Amino acid sequence: MKKKNNKIKDLLSNQKGAALLTTLIFTFLMVTFVVALLAMTGNDIKLSSMQRDSTKAFYQADGGIEKAIWYLNSSEDNPDGLDFMGPLNGGTTAEFYNVVFSYDPGPPEIKTIVSTGTMEGGGKYAQDRVVEVKLKKGIKRSPNLHYDYAVLTDGDMTINGGVSFHGNIHSNTGLTNNGTINLEYGTMTATGEIDDKSGLTTYLPYQEFPHIAWDYYESISKKQETIDGQIYNSYYSGDITFNSPETLYGIHFVNGNVTITNELILHNATILATGYIDLQTGNADVHLENSDSSNPLALVAKDFIEVTGNAKITGDGIIQTEGYFNLGGNVSIKGAVYADDGIFNGGGGSMNIYYDTDLLDTVVRGTGVSVWVKISWREL
Repeated sequence: MKKKNNKIKDLLSNQKGAALLTTLIFTFLMVTFVVALLAMTGNDIKLSSMQRDSTKAFYQADGGIEKAIWYLNSSEDNPDGLDFMGPLNGGTTAEFYNVVFSYDPGPPEIKTIVSTGTMEGGGKYAQDRVVEVKLKKGIKRSPNLHYDYAVLTDGDMTINGGVSFHGNIHSNTGLTNNGTINLEYGTMTATGEIDDKSGLTTYLPYQEFPHIAWDYYESISKKQETIDGQIYNSYYSGDITFNSPETLYGIHFVNGNVTITNELILHNATILATGYIDLQTGNADVHLENSDSSNPLALVAKDFIEVTGNAKITGDGIIQTEGYFNLGGNVSIKGAVYADDGIFNGGGGSMNIYYDTDLLDTVVRGTGVSVWVKISWREL
């Protein structure tokens, strides 16, 4: 035992032995460091590749969203237009997106788009990123969209009595004439069938229907101001009845229904109702006084517009409704009538529409084509 301990002491005290031991320890440490460094480098490369592929997957997903919105609003290859409900996909076999749609009729109408972007990465670092957007109906200004017709219905047009049109009339679906039409100038056309005792069968493609930017006009109505002692612009949060003589100026936005039972003058003014506008029999008399520089829109409703009995509308302006327009009273205006469906009864009343040719080249502010617009974005 004593001899063995002496040998160890000799080895440790020997300079050559100490150097060898130091070299072995250093070599071990270096190998350990290199192995760790290689492992870290490998992990960094893997993470970098995963991050790169994840970013590519994200851009695929976001690109799918933009492609879907474009396809909904603008693509000539989309036969369903704004009603398109997918699916939609694109990309390559290694990098691609898949888009699905869902719809909530509301109100308000909401369309949801979920786009999944995938990066296969040769099967090594497969990555998915998912983006969701919500859309609502909006209006995009269109420089080529004008009020081209004396009367245009986006749906059916029915004529049951004697009426006079001084300008072109058109229905984007069917037109039925059960009465007598006096076309002083202009033509009667339809995109669908024409049922007319004259045997007229003139067809035209779908004619673009100007839509109202309701949010735009609502915001104006809330900016009330006084000019030369007159109050311009008003916002009404519910139904309103005009039952006494009155003169209005500016934009009057009614978040509800409008009933008119007495004389009402719209002097460079517009009434917009999110419900209906009803001119009831009796003293209901709306006179439109729009100058050349004012907004030509006069009466606008999301629901129906009815003129019944002895009620009448006269003057200069545009009458427009997203519902039906029902004439049982008297209308004599220089302007235009635009409606989803139009029912012109004539009979005891009369209808004379003199198309205002100034509208032919005028882009009316706050109108345009209907589109889906983005209201929210998030990554799932």
